Amino acid sequence: MPRISILIAESTCLIRKGLSSVIQKLGNVEILQSVSNKAELCDIVNRLKPDILIANPNMFDSDYEDLKKPFVAANKMSLVLISEDKSIEDTYNADAFIHYKDNQSKILEIIEEIVNQKTEKKRINKSNETLSSREQNILKHIALGLTNKEIADQLFISIHTVVTHRKNITQKLGIKSVSGLTVYAILNNLINMDEVK
Repeated sequence: MPRISILIAESTCLIRKGLSSVIQKLGNVEILQSVSNKAELCDIVNRLKPDILIANPNMFDSDYEDLKKPFVAANKMSLVLISEDKSIEDTYNADAFIHYKDNQSKILEIIEEIVNQKTEKKRINKSNETLSSREQNILKHIALGLTNKEIADQLFISIHTVVTHRKNITQKLGIKSVSGLTVYAILNNLINMDEVK
């Protein structure tokens, strides 16, 4: 399971340490660093590229929208804002909000939801990256119900090559059954549900 990296940007030491301590309980997360000032934040985000940035909007001052766009969009980060003021939800656009009065279980619930979303995206992206375009093409044909010989004939390759690609596909994805490969192909938009025989 891929680990999710988190950067905490908060000027108050106790809040930084407390958040870090609570978040570590999730297991598959890694706190990259804690940042206490705006000057450090830009450099560290661009250098470490965390999956999630947990930040107090006061760290951005009035430049919030200008800073948020390049940070979040360029680095594909999720943004979680922390504040004692509940009105930040109306003022700022973020993936989630944590309030100083939230208890540990509420904070864990909020962060865990974002972590799960990021983990799923990473898992899907990693699966897509691991298959070559030829393997994806063969997987598509497998999911459509074609035999090794039919695939070989359609792609003008030998049956032995098809078998080798099938072995590589099942090894990379950890899926051995044709039905499992079909579900994978549908979920990853290699085929449409209507195409399945």
